[in-house]
Amino acid sequence: MEAVSVESIVTLLPSRISKVTGSCEEFHHRAFPQGKDPVISLFTPIRDAIVLGSTQERSLLNETACLSHDVEIVKRRSGGGLVLLSADSTLWVDVEIPCDHSLWMNDVGDSSLWLGQVFVEVLTALGLKDLELHRGALMKSTWSPLICFAGKGPGEVFAADGSKIVGISQRRTRDWARFQCAVSLKWRPELLRELLHEPRPSLSEISGCGSNLTLDADSTATKVLAAIQEALN
Repeated sequence: MEAVSVESIVTLLPSRISKVTGSCEEFHHRAFPQGKDPVISLFTPIRDAIVLGSTQERSLLNETACLSHDVEIVKRRSGGGLVLLSADSTLWVDVEIPCDHSLWMNDVGDSSLWLGQVFVEVLTALGLKDLELHRGALMKSTWSPLICFAGKGPGEVFAADGSKIVGISQRRTRDWARFQCAVSLKWRPELLRELLHEPRPSLSEISGCGSNLTLDADSTATKVLAAIQEALN
């Protein structure tokens, strides 16, 4: 499918919320907002994508398998491990705040805690129980340098069984912070593993990393956007 220009399809909604449909490559590499108001963006990819962290190389991926499955390969500018994104398995929300906003924190480790708490409150209201907001330092596992959802970062949200529900990566400049949030609606470890080169994890090692949620994606997105908007006001 031909990539769609992000700029041509952004629909601005009241109070700094935008809905965007396009390629993950374009969305990841867009410029920071103009002006001084925070921006909340709900992104729907037109293709599945496997997104590498800023320090990861394409050599980690089986490009033949990516081509076979029509999975776009993208490299983001924020750090962390790779993430598999798709319209039917991932709810993707970006939140951008300027440096003079009341929620801006110079401490990068604590700066996403408020956002993780918003997700906890929304997901709890939707019926999920015993959620954990990770407040400590980055916790690595054997495969977390490779796969984002295999580790724990500050502000991220976990189910009682340890699976990650909300992953958050962050990119900052002197003037802006961009929080990129991925909610795992459907974890796809078989496909993720197939897209990797050796050495790669066994299926059992990553099968419980992400969550499978029986939530309606559209209504969940609506509630998440409204709650983030309220927190920013």
